[in-house]
Amino acid sequence: MLIIRNKIADKKELKGLERDTLVLNWQDRRRSRQRVRTTKGVELGIALPTGTVMQEGDLLYMDERCYIVVEAEKEDVIVIYPEDMTQGALVAYEIGNRHHPISLSRERIITPYSRLMEEFLKRESIRYECRKEVFEPLRRGGHHG
Repeated sequence: MLIIRNKIADKKELKGLERDTLVLNWQDRRRSRQRVRTTKGVELGIALPTGTVMQEGDLLYMDERCYIVVEAEKEDVIVIYPEDMTQGALVAYEIGNRHHPISLSRERIITPYSRLMEEFLKRESIRYECRKEVFEPLRRGGHHG
């Protein structure tokens, strides 16, 4: 088993090396301690510094014949298209009230799929679609208390 203690910042020439990927969902990309397998079956022990978040394309390992890179898994999400700020605030409030993660952009709000969230959106006649895509939640957050 390979132990990964740091991401590799210097992405030297990768041309000609065999590529292997570590496919992780949004939650696992935030876990700094875990045991995983790459798509080619290589067992890795991830022991990154606390608080490290792995990103799509991060280089975790490299030697003279191969390298291992992080790939963000496409996940079931709800993509919401609020009509205005009021509707957007209502949706964000509901997502936060359910303690679900959220991703925001200018035109859309994204959260992992939840049947209850989908029912809320239908009930409120808010435009949305369910699909698979890479989910990257906001990194900021507070705690109750």
